[in-house]
Amino acid sequence: MTTAFSRRLLLPLVFISGMASLGIEFGASRLLAPYFGTSLYVWGVLIGLVLVYLSAGYVIGGRLADRYPREEVLYQITAWAGLWIGIIPLISYPILLASQQGFKELSVGLVAGTLFAVVILFAAPVVLLGCVSPFAIRLLLRNVETGGNTAGRVYALSTAGSILGTFLPVFWFIPTYGTRPTLEGFGLRPGSSRLRSGSSCTRRSPRTATSRS
Repeated sequence: MTTAFSRRLLLPLVFISGMASLGIEFGASRLLAPYFGTSLYVWGVLIGLVLVYLSAGYVIGGRLADRYPREEVLYQITAWAGLWIGIIPLISYPILLASQQGFKELSVGLVAGTLFAVVILFAAPVVLLGCVSPFAIRLLLRNVETGGNTAGRVYALSTAGSILGTFLPVFWFIPTYGTRPTLEGFGLRPGSSRLRSGSSCTRRSPRTATSRS
């Protein structure tokens, strides 16, 4: 059962997840730029795959929400997404070094393989972030009559977060702090939802205990 306090956490979580999904995309482009450039083809592959990952997340998130309609499951999803975003810079560095070696040896297979590996690294967190909006709609939905309004609010907030996630990395975070701290920062935001869920459970527990006594 989703309480009023929990519902107040869901909408900010949707906003943060939307912001993180676009922040990841720009972070990925900056990670790849020194090794693969910023050509139209690189951007096309990156944007296309991010959209594929988000689409997969929408489907998976909807199915998970119907099967496990509990807020704790959603908080776990976002926590895992945040953790994965945070370790991407650490995992991608040796792979990108391998691509640099491939350029030196003129090995097309090695270069293509490392590019594919780096792009796949971003699949897990983006898919998990894509799960957030349909899951939040399922938890917020009270009756069918207000379903359109609920879905509209959720996707409006997610898009607003994506807009902010477009401008903040480009004009502030990446120029000021660099690519890796930016990705780690975006990883902390969804991951902190796990702490919020813990606090909400703490706040609910005295009431639950009182009602049972």
